[in-house]
Amino acid sequence: MSEEKNKKKPPVLGPYFLSVLLFALGLWCMYDGWFTTDPEMYRHMDFNRLMAVVFIGWSVYDFLSMRRKKKLYDEKMAQKQSLIKDDSKS
Repeated sequence: MSEEKNKKKPPVLGPYFLSVLLFALGLWCMYDGWFTTDPEMYRHMDFNRLMAVVFIGWSVYDFLSMRRKKKLYDEKMAQKQSLIKDDSKS
């Protein structure tokens, strides 16, 4: 039983981790697609330009979706807390 108390919980990444990761990948692809001066990367320019649009668009969609879900969850929890407080008064 003492081993269960001493076990460390895994790190929590947070709800917006995927959005930030996708946005960073999109910025990296944007740099490689439009701003790089490395002649070796010219072969991959079209792919990087496409992936920059995909990753940044996906990150914005994921951010807005997660924000909406978090707001609904917070509203549910606030409603549940108010019900618990009302029940304790009676």
